[in-house]
Amino acid sequence: MDKRKNTGLQVLLWTMCVIFLLPLYWLFVSSVKSDSEITRFPPTFWPEEFVWSNFADIWSRLNFGQTFSNSIFVSLSTTVLIVIFSTMAGYALSKKKIIGKNMILVVLVATMTVPPTALLLPLYFIITTLGMYDTLTSLIIPFGVTVFGVFFMKQYMDDIPDELIEAARIDGCGEFRIFLQVIVPLVKPAVTTLVIIEFVNNWNSFTMPLVLLQSESNYTLPLQLGIIASESVAIPWSQILAANLLTVVPVIVLFLVLQRQFIKGIMEGAVKG
Repeated sequence: MDKRKNTGLQVLLWTMCVIFLLPLYWLFVSSVKSDSEITRFPPTFWPEEFVWSNFADIWSRLNFGQTFSNSIFVSLSTTVLIVIFSTMAGYALSKKKIIGKNMILVVLVATMTVPPTALLLPLYFIITTLGMYDTLTSLIIPFGVTVFGVFFMKQYMDDIPDELIEAARIDGCGEFRIFLQVIVPLVKPAVTTLVIIEFVNNWNSFTMPLVLLQSESNYTLPLQLGIIASESVAIPWSQILAANLLTVVPVIVLFLVLQRQFIKGIMEGAVKG
């Protein structure tokens, strides 16, 4: 009976794996097809002719080197700020005695219910007033901390024993040393999880670059792709899909590098929750 259950579980897992990998497979095969073959019905599941020139054409059309650098710079910078501030704020809310701490947390979590589109106009006016409009800084500084990140790190730190921190204080450790040498090593899985989540969110961001950027030299990949897709009547689907494949690569590489810590962080968070 156990063998049947094990076999059934393996079949289920492989089926789910195929379902989740199918879009990536379709993205790859479509990126090397011609436009006529992509729109053909019934569709072809393997290219009749590989059109590798799609990548070269979209590379020059996107000014890929510049837009890729912009996206990497914005995503990495914002992610680093989010991780630093979220970890510090999570530690304060979890382990420090702050007057009205629970109310602060309730208010912060309540802000997550506000639709992002409702914040577009206020953010636009604030960023314009500060002179950051049409700069990459406008996509980094205002988004350098997220309520999700603070709440996520706070919940993870709640299960760190207070006795461990008190023992470090007795040994003569200051607050910064406790944070850097005691707390941070213990929350590495959570930090890794937060890095992946926030990097993907910022990498895929389209609305804020659309609102806050004007110069083409500052465009990020999602914004440049959206403009190319909307500026012509006949959409070059093969080139668009080739560009999408190129933009997916950094996210996949990041996940493969950090997957062990990511899975550990998710599993420990689930158990602790």
